[in-house]
Amino acid sequence: MSSVAKRSTLRIIVPKILAQKTTSSLGLSGKVDARELTLSAGGLTTENIVRHIKEYTKLRDEISQTLRQLGIERSPDNATPQVSSIESTFSDAEAQAAQTRGEYQRLASELAGVERQAQEVEKQISTVEQLKATGFSNEEMLSRATGFRRILGRLPSKKVDAAQKALHALLKERTVMTVGAKGGDWTYLLVAAPTENASQTLQTLLLYDFIATDMPTFDGPDLGVALKSWQSKKEQLTLNKRSLDNKLEDLRKSQAGTLNSSMDKIEETLLLLRGSLRLGEGTIAAHIFARLEKPPVAVTLNMLQRDGVLELD
Repeated sequence: MSSVAKRSTLRIIVPKILAQKTTSSLGLSGKVDARELTLSAGGLTTENIVRHIKEYTKLRDEISQTLRQLGIERSPDNATPQVSSIESTFSDAEAQAAQTRGEYQRLASELAGVERQAQEVEKQISTVEQLKATGFSNEEMLSRATGFRRILGRLPSKKVDAAQKALHALLKERTVMTVGAKGGDWTYLLVAAPTENASQTLQTLLLYDFIATDMPTFDGPDLGVALKSWQSKKEQLTLNKRSLDNKLEDLRKSQAGTLNSSMDKIEETLLLLRGSLRLGEGTIAAHIFARLEKPPVAVTLNMLQRDGVLELD
């Protein structure tokens, strides 16, 4: 079984005399652009260069994480950093990434809330539909008589008689058990018990494999109205979810170019700063931008790191 090799992008700075050797080592499986430049950190001290490298490395990782969060594909491109704008480049990229993350987190939080509400509505719809299948009337299930608790659920049909006898033996006439619809090997039961005996009644039923059915809060006078209400809420939540999905997609599309461009500038700035620190101010060097069909082998990477500096996407 074959697999498609992952492409990779390299940004490299090496002394000019090693340019030909470097481009040759990258092979023919891709596109390589090279230009000459004189390394300069714009008069920055070594201490400031190291500080900027740390700051830019952290920002690069943060924006990379933002790209992953938004599901934006990294599309590396060539860029020309300006040491004179190193502060503004950093602050602009940092502000843009923070704004994008904030908007994404706001939309993602809203979407998560809508999805939780939709799950609850689905649960309520399922419960109402299950109640409609029990065979009991609205009046039986939704009685507002005080002092009693209604317990609704199903038992294996073969255990109904035994459960009824057990309740009678335990609580005499204080509970009323009504048999509802049958489905397969199960029979629905509705048990009315005094509030103070409800827990004891339920525990007795559980001994006979009773499965309780939740009684939801109804917005209307009967199950039909309640079901219609929940379905209406479901439709509205579906529309809300679709709207938020569209807003997230719009955010991805609108920020894909900006974030990728920021990453390009950050990686090129890092390359220039590291090159100036490693090879020295004023060195005549070659800047190489390579798009390769497959990642370079370890031997090649080791050689590039030994001869100069590189950033690998």
